Amino acid sequence: MADRATLEELVRLQGERVRALKQQKAGAEQIEEEVAKLLKLKAQLGPDEGKQKFVLKTPKGTRDYSPRQMAVREKVFDVIISCFKRHGAEVIDTPVFELKVPFARYLAMNKLTNIKRYHIAKVYRRDNPAMTRGRYREFYQCVSMGAGWDFDIAGQFDPMIPDAECLKIMCEILSSLQIGDFLVKVNDRRILDGTFAICGVPDGKFRTICSSVDKLDKVSWEEVKSEMVGEKGLAPEVADRVGDYVQQHGGVSLVEQLLQDPKLSQNKQALEGLGDLKLLFEYLTLFGIADKISFDLSLARGLDYYTGVIYEAVLLQPPAQAGEEPLGVGSVAAGGRYDGLVGMFDPKGRKVPCVGLSIGVERIFSTVEQRLEALEEKVRTTETQVLVASAQKKLLEERLKLISELWDAGIKAELLYKKNPKLLNQLQYCEEAGIPLVAIVGEQELKDGVIKLRSVASREELWCERVNPENKAALEAWVRETGIRLVQVNGQRKYGGPPPGWVGSPPPAGSEVFIGRLPQDVYEHQLIPLFQRVGRLYEFRLMMTFSGLNRGFAYARYSSRRGAQAAIATLHNHPLRPSCPLLVCRSTEKCELSVDGLPPGLSRRALLLALQPLGPGLQEALLLPSPGPAPAQIALLKFSSHRAAAMAKKALVEGQSRLCGEQVAVEWLKPDLKQRLRQQLTDPSLQCLQPEGSQVALARDKGLEFQGARAALQLLCQRMKLGSPLFLTKCLGTGSAGWHRFWYQVVIPGHPVPFSGLIWVVLAPSGQDGHEVAKDAVSARLLEALSLGPASCGLLGLRQEVPWFSSDLILSPGSLNE
Repeated sequence: MADRATLEELVRLQGERVRALKQQKAGAEQIEEEVAKLLKLKAQLGPDEGKQKFVLKTPKGTRDYSPRQMAVREKVFDVIISCFKRHGAEVIDTPVFELKVPFARYLAMNKLTNIKRYHIAKVYRRDNPAMTRGRYREFYQCVSMGAGWDFDIAGQFDPMIPDAECLKIMCEILSSLQIGDFLVKVNDRRILDGTFAICGVPDGKFRTICSSVDKLDKVSWEEVKSEMVGEKGLAPEVADRVGDYVQQHGGVSLVEQLLQDPKLSQNKQALEGLGDLKLLFEYLTLFGIADKISFDLSLARGLDYYTGVIYEAVLLQPPAQAGEEPLGVGSVAAGGRYDGLVGMFDPKGRKVPCVGLSIGVERIFSTVEQRLEALEEKVRTTETQVLVASAQKKLLEERLKLISELWDAGIKAELLYKKNPKLLNQLQYCEEAGIPLVAIVGEQELKDGVIKLRSVASREELWCERVNPENKAALEAWVRETGIRLVQVNGQRKYGGPPPGWVGSPPPAGSEVFIGRLPQDVYEHQLIPLFQRVGRLYEFRLMMTFSGLNRGFAYARYSSRRGAQAAIATLHNHPLRPSCPLLVCRSTEKCELSVDGLPPGLSRRALLLALQPLGPGLQEALLLPSPGPAPAQIALLKFSSHRAAAMAKKALVEGQSRLCGEQVAVEWLKPDLKQRLRQQLTDPSLQCLQPEGSQVALARDKGLEFQGARAALQLLCQRMKLGSPLFLTKCLGTGSAGWHRFWYQVVIPGHPVPFSGLIWVVLAPSGQDGHEVAKDAVSARLLEALSLGPASCGLLGLRQEVPWFSSDLILSPGSLNE
């Protein structure tokens, strides 16, 4: 036994020597010589009959995920789920299935006829996996009808509206994931079947020929034809006729062309499919995604239960560095309409029309992971906000007390599991883990009652007071006695907004005051009663630090401007403590942000799409050339309230300040920058449209001549790559001197929302058509809205003048109910 132990040790040492030589890139002869010695020792050792050997590995077609990989996956999950929820979907779950149809079974079993839902589940495949292409045995599947990451709309609705929303969702998700340019191919099974019928394909061969056609995105037509003729017995002349159709792709113009096809237009199925596709493209244009959609007659989708529109998203230029192989991940999303599937599970055969889509998350993960590896981009695997560290020994108890306070306050915090860790090791851990802040406890800090807070990136330090336990206890007792409700939301603690018993609209602008120079251990039990003495409070917001202290300032909003004026007059320089006078002044209520560094070619429509996650508080957005040295654009954003703007700023900054694929600088809009941009915008050489008298003058340097308001609007829309405006007008009444009041709504395909409002126009005694005059007047206002109108004028404070007609309402996008 001793001899065997000696040999095992010699084998171990020799193995280490071989590995060391390989790492040092020693000569081949030397490595071979040492390997021979290792093999000789192993031969002397022989097999160990008493020791069972096994290899640790995952089952075939599956894999483990590291913390870095899971961080990437969770970000992808968040994008997909937030989009599903944004479109009003409910979530369901079903037992684990293979690639079958649990959603259809769920509808039939529960007798549901109307639902919009999403479903997230792992599924499993029987065939051989191909892990290098993102094709696993255990996976989140890219198949609709209830397996994997699915979104489905079930119910009887008007044609193509749910189908258009599914395509909109698909484009939103793929754009948000920023995995590269993509194209969504669209076809209709009825068009395919009609095409096969007029080309002479026997009914019994429709599905097998369909599977051959579906390979056209991977192999040439010659190979597909050879398979049809040689393997599936199709006549060569029939295959040629099929090829004339299925090799075509394009947009709505191809749909219109095929509607005029003398043979295809005679087939009822194909005609129905083409009519629906034409309607679908109209809706996709209104959604602003028609440029991402291609009508492709080779798209077949192999599943038999599709009955109408089918679609599949593919990456056009998958991300790869120059000289590297492109990522082979295939399609990344797919779906279609399946109106007959539920009836297969219903005992009475009742049909529930359905349409859905699925996201191929596993393939997306492969794409994102390879892109991050190519860019060598660091990924944070934790959400820790602060590390609690100590500067000297024997401070474990203080670290544990502080981290407990942070956890109780909802702060994500860590500490090293050592009694006396070195400060350098603690700081190094923060850098490796990407933790942004370090809270340092030291002997001097304990004496002074403060905590040193250090930024890991900038090395900047500041000192924060510790929470005063007496004041904290007094606050908690006051809350219990008064029943006042304080709500902690994203760095601030709020009372009211509105307070209990409030009736009516929020207070007007100018009713809020800023309160500064607050000691950090002062809380609402002292501040709210003080500021309520001078007027009724609508809202009180105390800004808080991560450790439970206030940040030294607060905001009090009164029920009227008079209350705010009284607070300033009475409480400014009020001695809250000896040598601690308060600062009370009018709040500026900032509502505007600047976002600099956007791509030069970014359109306003693309910007609005990227800003959708910020919520409904965004009122106006303006794109201008950046004043910086680099070629870029700057966006000015106006929000409905300071809170909405602050939350948007926080969301953009916490998103690592990346927008539309670029690193951007997000700041409050500064007055000097606003003035510079105002001068830039009012420079005559930069103006495209300017109201002048009763006409619209078009700047000569833009090469436009006066063509009337509607003609000018049409031309401007073409230059902005928007569709032709569609007008709706209705006369609501007349006034004196020939004035007529009209309601209007204008839809511009490609613009995110319609324009609507009320307008007065005056008609000449010669019998002018009031609707035509109203359309001209609205066109003039739209010229302002699309060039120097509400977005730029409202954000930059420019005066708007339209002397030749008046309006009840300022023209605004989306004011559909006004």
